[in-house]
Amino acid sequence: LRLFYCCGLRLAEGCYLRRSCVDMKKGTFKILQSKGDKDRLVFLADDVLAMCRKYDARMQVIIPDREWFFPGWHQDQPIRKTSVDKKFGEFWNKTPFAGKVDKKPTVHCLRHTFVVDKMNEWMHAGIDTGAMMPYLSRYLGHSSIAGTQYYFHAIEQAFPFIRQHD
Repeated sequence: LRLFYCCGLRLAEGCYLRRSCVDMKKGTFKILQSKGDKDRLVFLADDVLAMCRKYDARMQVIIPDREWFFPGWHQDQPIRKTSVDKKFGEFWNKTPFAGKVDKKPTVHCLRHTFVVDKMNEWMHAGIDTGAMMPYLSRYLGHSSIAGTQYYFHAIEQAFPFIRQHD
């Protein structure tokens, strides 16, 4: 789940990630044939890379030379999206916020949060978000900047920052 937030991955991108597309030396994931049949390269932060290296080493002992980075119950198949959704829901239900929101969050909400947090981080640091938006859009695999801006405009906590910098 941390990868979805830290890398802004779509649910299918994380689930269907092939081990051959993970470069532990360079700290990158190759996301192939994602939404719109687009490929992209996702760079990992050092702490996320360390987590992935540790996970991969443990999994290599359990399932040597596996095809999928996150194998499912059947080792020759990837983890199922429904399994990740279900586990996320179980974790959410253990939080103090469960039952206090109109709409339960999903794994995809982690992608939204990634975008909002990145934009807020840039605004607080005085970085030109307009100059950075094309890079963020490309990182997320969006075909246009408008696709990325959609994530940001819908978040209530962003409004004070938008007003201040608009």
